[in-house]
Amino acid sequence: MMVLALAGAAGAAVLSGTGQVLQAVAARRLPAGAHLDLRLVGRLLRAPTYLVALLLTAGGFLLAVVALQRLPLFVVQSVRAANLVVAALLAIPVLGVRLRAPEWCGIGLVSTGLVLLATSVGAQPAAAAGSTVGLAAVGVAVALVATGWLVSVVRPSRGAGLVLAALAGWGFALLAVGARLAGPVTGPAVLTHPLVWAAMTAGVCGLALQVLALGRAGVVPVTAVSVTTETCVSAVLGVLLAGDHALRGHAPTAVAAFLLVLVGSTLVARARVPEAVPSGAVQPLIPDPR
Repeated sequence: MMVLALAGAAGAAVLSGTGQVLQAVAARRLPAGAHLDLRLVGRLLRAPTYLVALLLTAGGFLLAVVALQRLPLFVVQSVRAANLVVAALLAIPVLGVRLRAPEWCGIGLVSTGLVLLATSVGAQPAAAAGSTVGLAAVGVAVALVATGWLVSVVRPSRGAGLVLAALAGWGFALLAVGARLAGPVTGPAVLTHPLVWAAMTAGVCGLALQVLALGRAGVVPVTAVSVTTETCVSAVLGVLLAGDHALRGHAPTAVAAFLLVLVGSTLVARARVPEAVPSGAVQPLIPDPR
């Protein structure tokens, strides 16, 4: 079962990384200075490229949810961090991105960390959180939406794009925490469970913020920042709230692997990845109607 859970997390990384590149294609067709509002949602839902990206991302999340029922948050999120590798490699032919030595080094560190991490953990059942955690998550989700809107209305810049990417990472982390801690919630109980509402709100907000970030900064650094933030936040919350841990005697390996993933992601995030062609010259894989 643990092998299947790891395979699910790896599949989630592939789907999410591919969706990230398609989101970058869709983001290039947004008007300059677009910000977090209902008009942004409307534009995205009318763009076939983004809808395909959304389906891939949703499929990746469903695989991650399955993995989260058996594996700790820090493991699933670290394996999903491989979407950085997928996005970086796909960005070369699709977006004309040219990776340099630091980016390749970062990708190598992430890959090495994932291999080590897979050997340091065992299966752990999902835990259920109490109502206090759910209400706290609702407060975080509301703060995320408000902060995201404030950052999105400032003058567009690469720095603002990376801040939006970090906020998107927070949204995805809260979504993952909700999937890990909500427990078996079915039927009408879904409508009254605060953690479910908080996770859904954070996830949708994260998707919108990520597209805005992609329109302000490159796909590789945006993916790196969002992945690093998501991995760190969810790992800490998993340890504190769900009791996640490594196998006995493997804690040093797990910590070292986790740090390799973070250092590799950060190395990619700090680099300014050049693009071979102007953004307006790149045509989407699936034409968007104007």
